[in-house]
Amino acid sequence: MRILYQHRTFADGAEGVHIAAMVDAFRALGHEVRVMGVAAGGATSPTSTAAARLKQAMPAPLMELATFAVNAPEYVATLAEIRRFRPDLLYKRHARFDVAALAAARQAGVPAVLEVNCLFSQPPYVEFEPMTFLRLATAVERRALRLASLVVAVSSPLARMARTLAGVDAVVAANGADTTRFDPRAADRERVRRRYALADRLVVGWVGVLRDWHGLELLLDSVGRLANVHLLVVGDGPGREALDRRAQALGIADRVTVTGRIPHDEMPHFIAAMDIAVVADERTGVASPMKLLEYMAMGRAVVAPAMDNIRDVVSDRVNGLLFEAGSREALSACLRELHDDRGLRAALGASARASVERDRTWTRIADGILARVHAVTTAPAP
Repeated sequence: MRILYQHRTFADGAEGVHIAAMVDAFRALGHEVRVMGVAAGGATSPTSTAAARLKQAMPAPLMELATFAVNAPEYVATLAEIRRFRPDLLYKRHARFDVAALAAARQAGVPAVLEVNCLFSQPPYVEFEPMTFLRLATAVERRALRLASLVVAVSSPLARMARTLAGVDAVVAANGADTTRFDPRAADRERVRRRYALADRLVVGWVGVLRDWHGLELLLDSVGRLANVHLLVVGDGPGREALDRRAQALGIADRVTVTGRIPHDEMPHFIAAMDIAVVADERTGVASPMKLLEYMAMGRAVVAPAMDNIRDVVSDRVNGLLFEAGSREALSACLRELHDDRGLRAALGASARASVERDRTWTRIADGILARVHAVTTAPAP
């Protein structure tokens, strides 16, 4: 099968990891894939870099209009690429004000998958990222959902949201992990622990960009209630100063290590250095956190909030512990239980790894999506 993979992202964060993983998975299954988009040449390509700079410099309302206006040339470019490449399938990663590629596929008679990682016109995204032209964004998003032959949502709450917005039934395919790269047997746990002088301490870990909405204050407060626990924060971001101030105020600054930004290729070693890996909060309630799947692939004992999108991959006391979202007491109780029970940590970690190997490798996810595409496109007309 020939697959044209089209996206609008800069591919410089978790979305870049996801895109590369899906493209590699399709190719591993024997399909020919061509990538089309501003970052098709990589996150540091001249086109992607220039687009990122333009986005930073442009006022938000103007950027919204520009993003919508891009649909016209993108429609022409996608239609031309379809005629050159002759794909059997368009695979489209959803973005703001983004409908052109799907319209081109419909015009050319090519089936299209729309992968939805968020719905930008819907709560809670608008709460954190307000839009000036919300009605336009909503109309475009609804149209995009309806143009797709198959909608793939990364969580069950997001699938319900798509149904409410556009009346479409979405397939749920939570994110995955590369179990070859994220393999606890191949990671150098001790190298990281020596580097940060963690010695024989019990390490609670967190990975990501330091932002206000990631619940790090909740995690700091919970760690502060436990003695002999060290917090390893793998990442950096605009919330770094606030995190440092809170750690100082809680008197636990000597038990908190912030690594700064770490290359993704190094991440398995850092996760391996953790005894307990935490998702402190998930502000959207609909995302499929990449770090959660990578924690699990590394066989860590996982602690995460009891939300429907998290329950798509974590079953409480089977392959992780779930706590009442937003509760310091509940998070502290989970950490304390795992601190005191090495056997439970090992059992949950082993089960987490097994569940990813069984259900959540990128190749298995890609194969499942293509099977659904086949079922949809070959089903007899009603």
